[in-house]
Amino acid sequence: MTLKQRLGRSTVWMSAAASGNSVVSFLIFIVLSRILAPAEIGLVAFALIVVEAGKIIVNAGFPQAIVQRQLWDDVYASTCFHLNMVFALLISTLIFFIGVPLVEAYYEPDAGPILEVLSVIFFIEGAKAVHEGKLKREFAFQVIAIRMVVAGLLSGAVGIFLAIKGFGVWALVWQQLINHSVITLFTLTASRWVPRLVFSKEDCKQLLKFSSPLMAAQLIGNISSKIFEVLIGVMVGPAALGFFRVGGRALFILQEIVLKPFEQTVLSALSRIPERDQQAAGTLRVIKISAYITFPIFFGAAAIGPEFIIFAFGEKWALSGQIMTILALGTAPLVIGFQINAALTASGNSRMVMALASVVFVINCGLGLVSVSYGLIAAAYGFAVRSYLTIFFNMYFFRKVFGINILFVMRSVAASFIAAVIMFALVSLIRFYLPDDLPAITSLLILCLAGATLYAALMITVFRKETRNFLNEGQDMVPQKFRPVLAKGRRLLRM
Repeated sequence: MTLKQRLGRSTVWMSAAASGNSVVSFLIFIVLSRILAPAEIGLVAFALIVVEAGKIIVNAGFPQAIVQRQLWDDVYASTCFHLNMVFALLISTLIFFIGVPLVEAYYEPDAGPILEVLSVIFFIEGAKAVHEGKLKREFAFQVIAIRMVVAGLLSGAVGIFLAIKGFGVWALVWQQLINHSVITLFTLTASRWVPRLVFSKEDCKQLLKFSSPLMAAQLIGNISSKIFEVLIGVMVGPAALGFFRVGGRALFILQEIVLKPFEQTVLSALSRIPERDQQAAGTLRVIKISAYITFPIFFGAAAIGPEFIIFAFGEKWALSGQIMTILALGTAPLVIGFQINAALTASGNSRMVMALASVVFVINCGLGLVSVSYGLIAAAYGFAVRSYLTIFFNMYFFRKVFGINILFVMRSVAASFIAAVIMFALVSLIRFYLPDDLPAITSLLILCLAGATLYAALMITVFRKETRNFLNEGQDMVPQKFRPVLAKGRRLLRM
């Protein structure tokens, strides 16, 4: 199997798994949102922001180091594992004795006990970091996909049961704990590797030299992406954070389904390519393919935001519909950013990844402080604007390492972007003329069908070259048994 075929198969598996797992978690979130008040959702959301940041330090960039390393080394991997567990202990201690008091003092006292319980996740996460890196370097994404679905179903069933029984916010807490536990157990079993009681100082130095900038970049990037939520929670309150989190929840699910699979599999694929010019060419091809798929999804989500939020969460969350539309318009540029970060990591430029994350962090902090002070809608606009500002820095660092002109990157996604924007405008116009008494599900179906039809029509007629390229790439990446179907579709489209 060629590297391109392995990338295609891995991406399909990760997309399928992300879809199944995300749908389950989203359904749980809908159930909880209908039961709980916005302020209660805000309590758990803030605790999870702290946990996600802590998980990055626990992982410390070691899974990426395992993937990026050309040859498997048992001593190197065991050293990674022991460092992971040390970091898990340190972060848990810091969160318990410093993080919890700060959250109780400056956010909400009720968020403290939630954060205390969720801090167990750090040990669960640290135990699987190296094992997950081993699975990814071996392209065992089928195993990774299955574990995600199984964990999502089991934890989802428990979460829904507890929510129905009146456990409130703790239903979501237990869902998180069970999900992480099942994934870790599955990963440890599937990787077929047991860490040895060895520790190499030489490997530790080499590991920290590569991973420290990467960990710092991931931590800065995570805080940067969450800085708007943190500022909203602290400056406006838990209820406002609840509205903002609900408005962005569907988009987070879409990112997990259509963006993260590309990001995870691209790193594994590019790390196996030694030549830098081939890494650059591969990155551009993935950016082009992913833009073709993801741009219409996010611009389409922007067009149906208000209807979708009311249909899924109820009238009390109507404000979140406006927020979803604005946030969705700013999500599309992340397609480029994710792939460029993967390319920089695969080429060993972890320090440049950290520098890029630092620039983005400064931009987010500035826009966040200014926009949040004007309210939720202004904060959403600030979040969307920062995506378009930071993408130029992504392309600048990409040019610096790989020598690819910024305009060349922009031209590679221009057709998909233009078609998606036109589709958004036309679907928004159709939504304006739909009857007010039309059932919500009917309106959603009409708008989704109209959006898909409009985008497909534009790409087949106006931007035929982009569609031909997409089908050519797909022909090489899809499994053998699906190629006749793709070939038949190309003949029907005369491509």
